[in-house]
Amino acid sequence: MAKNYKHITKDQECNAAQYIAEFVCLRKAEKENVGRPAYALWNTKSWKRYYQYQVGYAYKLLKEFSDQAILRALKSSTGSWMYSLNMKKLKPLIKNEQKKIDEAPKPKQVEYTKDTKSQPQKRFSKNKDINLRDLDG
Repeated sequence: MAKNYKHITKDQECNAAQYIAEFVCLRKAEKENVGRPAYALWNTKSWKRYYQYQVGYAYKLLKEFSDQAILRALKSSTGSWMYSLNMKKLKPLIKNEQKKIDEAPKPKQVEYTKDTKSQPQKRFSKNKDINLRDLDG
C-alpha cells in the first residue's frame, strides 16, 4: 500500500489505514476531552490498543472501499459523531460516498499533438562564450 499520507500527530509518512485510524483516535480524544494525544499516540499505553484495533478495521474497510470514500464518510455531517471504524452505521455511509465517487465525471485527458513546424528561437548574439566577469573592468 502506498504511503500517500502523513501522520496527523507526527510529520512522518503513513499509509491510508494508519491515517484513518489516527483520525478516529483523535476524534475520540476530543470527545472524551482528554486533549490531543502524545507525539506518537500508538506508543502511549492508553491509546496503543485502541489505535491497533482501528488500524485493523481500517484495513478491512480498505479492501472494499477507497480511502477517499472512508474519509469523506467520516468527515460528513452524519459521520461526524462516529468514533470507531467498526460501527454498523458507518458501512452504508461509506457505500453512499463510494457510489458518489464512482459516478462523478472523471476529468478528460487531453492529448497534445505537435501540429506546427515551429522551432525554438535562435540566439541573438553570435558569440557563444560571453564572460560576464570581465565586464567590470
